[in-house]
Amino acid sequence: MANKELVKEIRFAVICSLCLDIILVAVASAFTPFIGALTGALFGTLLLACDLFFISLTVHSVVRGAVRGKNGTAVMISQYILRLLFLGAGLFAAVEIPFMNFICAAVPLLYPKIIFPLKAIFEKKEG
Repeated sequence: MANKELVKEIRFAVICSLCLDIILVAVASAFTPFIGALTGALFGTLLLACDLFFISLTVHSVVRGAVRGKNGTAVMISQYILRLLFLGAGLFAAVEIPFMNFICAAVPLLYPKIIFPLKAIFEKKEG
């Protein structure tokens, strides 16, 4: 199973993502139906949570392999490709589901670019 610290980071990212989803849905509701924006944002957050969980599994397996003296490059590449296929399938589903806004489903996948740098800045100021 994944490390407790990684699970803690995933939980933090999902909570922040849900907060950012409120802003996203409020803005998107001006241009698209509310239900489409809400389902898209929640589906995107679900994709984000699954992606972060798969990343944590990759890190865990590479570290476990490194302890045994194995090179983790093949594991990282194969699991990266599987993650991309998963995200591609999820975004394809967002396009095909008629009551879901694709843009609102894709935007939460960009949230880590905002969440983790801001978290690092605030932790640095506290320390």
